[in-house]
Amino acid sequence: MAAIAAMLLALGSCIKPPLNLAAESVVIDLPIVDTELEVVWNIDTDLEKDWYYGWDDTDKALWGEIGYTSPTNYEVRRYYLGQQPGGAHTADGYDAFTIFSNRFRRTYNFGYYDLLVWSNIDSPDGTQVLMVNDRDLDEVTASTTITRGLARDPQKAEEITALYNQPEIFYSAYPRDIFISHRFEDYDYYDEEQKAYVKNIKATLNPLVYIYLVQIVLHNNDGRIVGTLGDGAVSAFATSTSVNTGHTGNTPCMVYYGTRYKAGCIANGETVDVIGGKLTTFGLCDMEPFWVNPKAEYTGSRGDLPNYLYFTLRFANGTSKTMVSTITDQCQKQSHGGIITLHLDCRDIEVPDPGSGGGGGAFIADIEDYEDVIYDIPM
Repeated sequence: MAAIAAMLLALGSCIKPPLNLAAESVVIDLPIVDTELEVVWNIDTDLEKDWYYGWDDTDKALWGEIGYTSPTNYEVRRYYLGQQPGGAHTADGYDAFTIFSNRFRRTYNFGYYDLLVWSNIDSPDGTQVLMVNDRDLDEVTASTTITRGLARDPQKAEEITALYNQPEIFYSAYPRDIFISHRFEDYDYYDEEQKAYVKNIKATLNPLVYIYLVQIVLHNNDGRIVGTLGDGAVSAFATSTSVNTGHTGNTPCMVYYGTRYKAGCIANGETVDVIGGKLTTFGLCDMEPFWVNPKAEYTGSRGDLPNYLYFTLRFANGTSKTMVSTITDQCQKQSHGGIITLHLDCRDIEVPDPGSGGGGGAFIADIEDYEDVIYDIPM
């Protein structure tokens, strides 16, 4: 269900049986396999059947490819545990470095090691919003940052909430208790050319950020709604995650993402207009990663937190309105990413009066609670 990494540990100095040196050189190989979107989301047919918005060249230019991408460089944190497995991470046994390929060579002492590897961000402009804090030797955390703009709390309209950037896709692997043995019998084979014993260890590079494709399907529009101002946000996603375990933090935030309007899409044989976009997030609060909980449904302790979808409609008379709808059930049933769909009957949406001050592009302007409208599509 994820990008699989084969980690090859090879003793690289000139060693002959029996092993009796204090330390040896170890080579680690970290190839990564491209991850298919359907496999990660575990929704083999949804893109073909339930994703009406599509993904064209403009979407790619604005937000990148629709699925997961492969990293090109990595951060490595190595922890020497001594002669007993499960030992504490200490400053004396700590080593940190960056690699720009899938192979690196370092000297290892005999004994046990933990190894934490995470991928760096390859952003086109060289910037990133993802922040990784590795000051704690036992728990590296990743968090996202506050972006421009504000939003009102849908339950307490007088309160203003900060908007957070969506974190970039990245991966981590955390193999523990790697044993570098004195015994040549503990290695997989002897490389005659390199004069080295080789030990094979497999690990998994798993994504720590999940992808939601969000679409608002406009039925019976008839020219009332002509676009969107490009604003979208979803509340109650986690602000952080553990790079070691993939378990998300307990603090919720509202994540901002971009949207586009497309007219004349086809949904189950009906011609509709769709507002769509891609949202990346650490996931819901207090949530296990999918490799711990392979079931898509949320099982954490913060099921009480509602997920609100904010979106801005632009009307034919020049006005605009930011609206909000509940998508909690959809998020909790697809806790590791998926397709979020909101069906709206445009005949039920009141068009603002231009003379009443309707209009403008502020994301927090004129927020109106909007209950879910489920439109029965005849089959």
